[in-house]
Amino acid sequence: MNQQINKYGLLILIFSICGFLNYHPQLLLGLNSPHWGWMFSLSSTILILCFMRIRDQDKWKQKLGINFRNIDTLMFLIATIILLVFSYFIVDYVAMLDGYIFKPKLFHYKTYAGLDYPLHFVLANYLYYIPETFNEEMLIGAFLLLGIERKFKKLDRNFIAVLVALIFSLMHQGLYKWSPVQSGELLTFTTILTLFFVGILRNSLILKTRNIAFSWALHLSFNMIFFSGFFVNIESQKFPSEPEVFNIIFGNTTMLILTGLLALISMTWMNIDRFKMKKTKGYNNMPY
Repeated sequence: MNQQINKYGLLILIFSICGFLNYHPQLLLGLNSPHWGWMFSLSSTILILCFMRIRDQDKWKQKLGINFRNIDTLMFLIATIILLVFSYFIVDYVAMLDGYIFKPKLFHYKTYAGLDYPLHFVLANYLYYIPETFNEEMLIGAFLLLGIERKFKKLDRNFIAVLVALIFSLMHQGLYKWSPVQSGELLTFTTILTLFFVGILRNSLILKTRNIAFSWALHLSFNMIFFSGFFVNIESQKFPSEPEVFNIIFGNTTMLILTGLLALISMTWMNIDRFKMKKTKGYNNMPY
């Protein structure tokens, strides 16, 4: 019993440290350079990989969902590039529907941040989302998702996908309400529901493929566009806070319908083998 407590206690401690490192601790520490963001997040990645490799020498890659084959790596790169383009157009379109102009920082940082603002600060902002999303996909995606599946073998995969999606969506609410580096604003019900659908999409991809390649491509590409951009109100020319940006994009009905449709498609794909088995059994039970 004590061994189990020590085992999971150390796991919780390590992952708590990783969570702290992953979400802008430099703001609490008063460090101004944007480069601290990706360096702290990358240190979290290294800590996760080292700890899991020591803890589970044989199956650490499978548990973190990073058991990539060459084809998985190739598909990740292709999917990320395609989704970057798609994410730009959907964010730009939805922002316009809510009365905002969307401007990627890479091309407009001098206009909104000042002529003296250095380019490497902008690049640091983009770079941050590579380890940040990778860490989230390993821990909240594969490790939690596949861990529940291994621990509770009788639970249906659809239930697990929905459960972790609920955790994923409510985590954002908690982060923006109680985080010391956020404005303490609540996300709308529509925003939470849209994030819930996004969670189902990501979870279904992981449960179907058994790795985080597609889920990470989706998460990385959207975050790079969504967070690394300026949202400017057309009338007031003011910039919204980060939770307000979530409500602008994810709280839009168009995004709600799109993510709901994608969640439905992904769950259907995840269950396609089950549908085929039922169909085969139906044929076998037919009288001749």
